[in-house]
Amino acid sequence: MLNQYEVPAMLADELPEIKDSLKAPMIIGDILKTIQVFTDYTERMLRGHNIAIVSKCMSVADHIYTRGNTAVKNAIENIFIFSFSAMRSVCGREEWKLVQAKTPVTLYSTYIRQVCS
Repeated sequence: MLNQYEVPAMLADELPEIKDSLKAPMIIGDILKTIQVFTDYTERMLRGHNIAIVSKCMSVADHIYTRGNTAVKNAIENIFIFSFSAMRSVCGREEWKLVQAKTPVTLYSTYIRQVCS
């Protein structure tokens, strides 16, 4: 199981572009802020129409979510997955369909559950 202290290192390995942001003193040890940095990066990539990186972010988020402990899962649900509605508004309909197609079923079904409740 991934814990909140392992996630930043995993994110830095997978997405070196956010490595420096994850080292900020106010973020170290705070899983919510760590996932917020990751979510902000994913949204920036979507705004830049970089679907390949967004797809990679979705895969990384799924890996973290499926292997994370309760604190990690809660952070992914409450920050990353919760941001899907905002991400959807950032891009066009066709682009969002591409993102949806590349979103792992675990994450998308959790999003649908959030929207319906």
